[in-house]
Amino acid sequence: MQILPSGLVVPPLPYAITLAVLSVAAVAALYLLDPPVTARQVLALSPWMVAGGAFHALYQAGLILDPLEPFFAAPAVYVTTFVLAAGVWLPAVVRAQMLDDPAPIARYLGIVGGALVLALTVLAYAFAAGRVDSTTALVWLPLGFLGAAVLTAPVYYLVALKWTAAVDRAGVAGPLVVFAHALDGFSTAIGVDVVGTGERTPIPRRIMDFAETLPTYPYIGKGWLFAVVKLVVAAGIVVLLADLVEEEPTQGNVLFAFVAAVGMGPAANNLFLFLIGPAI
Repeated sequence: MQILPSGLVVPPLPYAITLAVLSVAAVAALYLLDPPVTARQVLALSPWMVAGGAFHALYQAGLILDPLEPFFAAPAVYVTTFVLAAGVWLPAVVRAQMLDDPAPIARYLGIVGGALVLALTVLAYAFAAGRVDSTTALVWLPLGFLGAAVLTAPVYYLVALKWTAAVDRAGVAGPLVVFAHALDGFSTAIGVDVVGTGERTPIPRRIMDFAETLPTYPYIGKGWLFAVVKLVVAAGIVVLLADLVEEEPTQGNVLFAFVAAVGMGPAANNLFLFLIGPAI
């Protein structure tokens, strides 16, 4: 049974070694510095999650320079993005420890990550603007983020009503996790029901294949069921991890960041790819 998405590429050995050395060095440095990881830092990492998906979309569209391409294929792009983020994270941690104030860590991560996403977005729109068939594609990126926000608000409100204490403990990382997976579900639904793309990951494909057998399919398509499943699972994870965040804040927030990235990265990849299109 296939578990992993199709289209994964193992980078050539020199690239793989480079990424392995840099990522191990970054993890070791973070481990030795042992910075506190707060919910605000998880939120500040969200632009980097978007950047990872955008980088891979640019790779798929053939917009990455040839010598750098192996760094931005999947799954190497996730490691590459982590290494880039660590290049900001580590100096921010050192400065924060010198000042005995962890607050600037989230600020530096958020500012640099936001600037990177802005640059990638401008590049993607500049490319899309030169395409004859890009008029409709221009709306998917903002519409995707707006639609995910509309889905997240009522879902998280209901979670907060039922598990108020858990939501309080999760902090801003909780709604980020739900938003990230709402974005993944919503962007996937746009892809399969509107844009006409396929789904590379086996489990979502099976969920949508089942939705295709339901009587609702002719009216609302098949992507909605995957979006619902993503929202339910994300909300459940927030509730389950809330106690860990209270007991072990760093470990809990690192897990929140990982769970958010699993949704946000593929979602951003979907939306950027709708904008610029794959290489022909």
